[in-house]
Amino acid sequence: MLRSKLVIIGFVLIIIGIAGYFDSSNLMSKYMDSFAVTPNSSVAANVFSQMGFPPIEEVDKWIHYSFAGLAVAGVFPVLFGIFAKKKIQKQFSDINTDLNHIIPEPQEDTSLKSISILKERLARGEITPYDFVHLKKLLE
Repeated sequence: MLRSKLVIIGFVLIIIGIAGYFDSSNLMSKYMDSFAVTPNSSVAANVFSQMGFPPIEEVDKWIHYSFAGLAVAGVFPVLFGIFAKKKIQKQFSDINTDLNHIIPEPQEDTSLKSISILKERLARGEITPYDFVHLKKLLE
């Protein structure tokens, strides 16, 4: 279950980072010479220093570190793409829709329960025997 897009992106970053790291000095000198009138790099360095830029050696070091960081950063998508597991989407639900496994609770006869409550109330003296007979007729 390889995440191929991440692996490809990671490898592209690594390749660009490595190529840029080894060729950054050449690219930097060509870029600086394009600003100068003459192809002399000291003239370009003077122009850049007058504009407030840091020395060429410092910029070259920054560019080397940037390309090295890009190559290192490309390792992380490659590793994530190789080792991360894709979530597999389930096509069907796991919910059991059968109701056969549900056992209905036995229903008590409400009239018998009501009469037993009336008997208890009669025994405690809450109702009179006359009330008991009258309420029993209503429940039946």
